[in-house]
Amino acid sequence: MTFALDADLVILGGGLAGLTLAARLARERSGLRVVVLEPRTVYQDDRSWCFWRPEQNDLSHLVSQSWKTWTFSDPAGRTFRHQVPGLTYQYIRARDFYASMQADIALSSRVDLRLGVSAETVTAVAGGVRVETSAGSLLARQVVDTRPRATESMLYQSFVGFELEREHPFPFDPREVTLMGSLTADAEGLRFVYTLPLGPNRAIVEWTRFGMAPIKRERLVGELDEVLTGLGLADARRVRTEGGVLAMGLGKQTAESIPGVVYAGNAGGALRAASGYGFLRIQRWARLCTESLLAGQGAVGHPEEPRVRRTFDRIFLQAVRAHPERTAEYFLALARGVAPAALVRFLSDGARPADYARIISSLPWTPFLAQVAAPATFSPAQTLPAAKPTPTTETSVQR
Repeated sequence: MTFALDADLVILGGGLAGLTLAARLARERSGLRVVVLEPRTVYQDDRSWCFWRPEQNDLSHLVSQSWKTWTFSDPAGRTFRHQVPGLTYQYIRARDFYASMQADIALSSRVDLRLGVSAETVTAVAGGVRVETSAGSLLARQVVDTRPRATESMLYQSFVGFELEREHPFPFDPREVTLMGSLTADAEGLRFVYTLPLGPNRAIVEWTRFGMAPIKRERLVGELDEVLTGLGLADARRVRTEGGVLAMGLGKQTAESIPGVVYAGNAGGALRAASGYGFLRIQRWARLCTESLLAGQGAVGHPEEPRVRRTFDRIFLQAVRAHPERTAEYFLALARGVAPAALVRFLSDGARPADYARIISSLPWTPFLAQVAAPATFSPAQTLPAAKPTPTTETSVQR
């Protein structure tokens, strides 16, 4: 028995991935009936996304700040400044992204964003996919599931940040980003400060830990308080808070393949295993998925990671896990020994063979050679996770 379809496509999750795809389909006037289910009832200014692009690009209307210089430093104050001609480090804040995507969606009568509605179960049925929601049942031709899911990871990037303002100028150059400042490491892993100057009297200052276990927000906030005191910023007014935990290198999972369902977002492979940068990867996926849908070929998930990149990321993460106390040494070696353009290409999924060679030559060989023949301890992010979404009070910031 077949039933009338409620939608051609149901998107589970109206976050970065879900909204990007829905807005793109709305702009393209695809004619598809699209329903986006999002548990939130209202979007908040709770996240930040950054990436490297030419000053003028297709996302320029969303970019609120950009910088030509980004730095790395150690606790002794040694600083390595990077620039790449023609590229800037660009910042999109959540409120601007959410507002733009919702405005695009609102212009289409065929795309319906349903806030305050949660997806509960997803099953394949004759003629499509049935989604049971908190507001009833939907039958769709296909589903794109972008929801976060409980999973084990090889490493975790835990962080919290404050947007600060004060009457007096901040004690750092507003023309440059501190990408990884005061880099240190111990048995728990890497620690560093990430700073985005938004003007002489306003900035986002973030404290990050990179290790084998997630760090509770309360601890991160306490440590960030100490960092701010050390920077002379204890008196700065806290405008807002953002933070989260990024899974670096997804662990082994039980694959759950449901006919008619594809996975996207972090659980589907959006997050780069060794970097934490995901915004542009999601934009590329949304474009590919839209093109496939417009061609009548159905929705697609994230492309599989190229073998070289997947292998390099595995070796790097396993070396970090094996010797967490040396992690700062690794990143400072990259900042010092790799040309800025090559390092940006690596972080932005555009590394060339010569870039990998330069990265390898800049790192201490012994800990990495030990991992070349070691078995993989995590699976590619494209493995479909079977776990149900796990609610979290933390928000995830994809750089």
